[in-house]
Amino acid sequence: MRYAFQGRGNANGLSLDATLLWWLFYKPPGAAALSAFLGGAICWVPDVLFAARLRTLSGTETVMSWMIGEALKMGSTIAMFVAIAFWYHDVRWVPLLVTYLIALKTYWIALA
Repeated sequence: MRYAFQGRGNANGLSLDATLLWWLFYKPPGAAALSAFLGGAICWVPDVLFAARLRTLSGTETVMSWMIGEALKMGSTIAMFVAIAFWYHDVRWVPLLVTYLIALKTYWIALA
């Protein structure tokens, strides 16, 4: 369980680094940086929810509880994309999607 929370620091930190880069090099920087931050959050917020859910189970994990947790992650990821598309009209899709993919790939980099 401890490793699930340790992995968040990598994705979160890298998404914040990407947000800073979008802020520095994209004109105008405000909407791009916020979009990049939201893209990173779309990656790590569902994982934090999954890890918190596992922590509350405290040793009673089953295959079904993992499947429900993964379904919760997928549902919350989709819900966050939809919420941003509907309610944040100034979204910059390139920074959002690039930062999301960067944060998503930190898991593969961490395994290497």
